[in-house]
Amino acid sequence: MGIMVPVQILDLTSKQMRFELGVEDGELLGRKGARLIADLKERATEAEYTHMYYRDPIRPGIIWFSALNPSGLDLPARGKIEYCRDVANKVFPDFLDSLQDEAEESIMARIPPLVIGASGVDLVTTLEYLVFVYPGMVRAWAALIFSYSEVLGLKESAEAARSDCAEHCAHAQIVTYLMMS
Repeated sequence: MGIMVPVQILDLTSKQMRFELGVEDGELLGRKGARLIADLKERATEAEYTHMYYRDPIRPGIIWFSALNPSGLDLPARGKIEYCRDVANKVFPDFLDSLQDEAEESIMARIPPLVIGASGVDLVTTLEYLVFVYPGMVRAWAALIFSYSEVLGLKESAEAARSDCAEHCAHAQIVTYLMMS
């Protein structure tokens, strides 16, 4: 039998953990944020953490789960999917349940009304969840690109989402049209 190694997770999505590390939210964004996350991964491995949760530094609406092994061969996977779904249910109440029985063609055009008071990060987390689960939802892609660019002021994030849309959305040309309208 193999030796059981305890799982130790460094959760950079936790406000308390970021406070304990002395890291401000803005420090984890952009290219500088990517370098800081890479540095924190290295230090976490040395501190015997086995895994790490973190928001994507370019597209902070995505939460990644990464194994911290010295070989560095493990690719991150989407993390905290249930948390993202819960955020989506708060930002767009009852919307996800309404999609379960709909055909893909009608889902493509759907986007719910926004709840007043949702933060920009909650909005992009919700939209990233929607385009992950329903990659053909063109209005969600358009709203995601707009939210990164105009709500959060992250132009690089908007461009990364636009590129991902072109790769994963079968109707990316409609997203482009919606963005110009």
